[in-house]
Amino acid sequence: MKIEVTNQVPQIAVAIKKTAVSMEQIAEVSTQGYTRLMGYIAEQGKEMAGAPYLAYMNGNEDFSLFDVELGIPVSEAVPAQGEFYMSQSYEGKAIATTYKGPYKDIEPAYVALMEYAAKNSLELAGTYYDYYISNPADTPESELLTQVVFPIK
Repeated sequence: MKIEVTNQVPQIAVAIKKTAVSMEQIAEVSTQGYTRLMGYIAEQGKEMAGAPYLAYMNGNEDFSLFDVELGIPVSEAVPAQGEFYMSQSYEGKAIATTYKGPYKDIEPAYVALMEYAAKNSLELAGTYYDYYISNPADTPESELLTQVVFPIK
């Protein structure tokens, strides 16, 4: 798995946040959240302007629960309303890899990034990002591309 040090460029995004989400709930929370986000963006007369992301924040020690932010980049800000707010994707130094395959099998990408960070004495910032490059509606599960990004200090 190819891992590289990157300098992430931020994009503004319409986002929602969910707290105390278990790994078993991620697929359902993501599907429902992105459906609502796409609907809200369409209501505002806007379009997606980049890869949707899922930020895992405030994880507990065994990585079983996270607060998550689901975001969809847009080219210009839209009004905050209810659960929807403006945010931005990560800006700064990170290590990253691109995973190919089903979302449920992504764990080896995370393990590889953690091992790379440890081997290279890099301090992780504690928030992890998945950027969904492929659209699961028109991409076979085995061909899905996800960029996994670990911000570093």
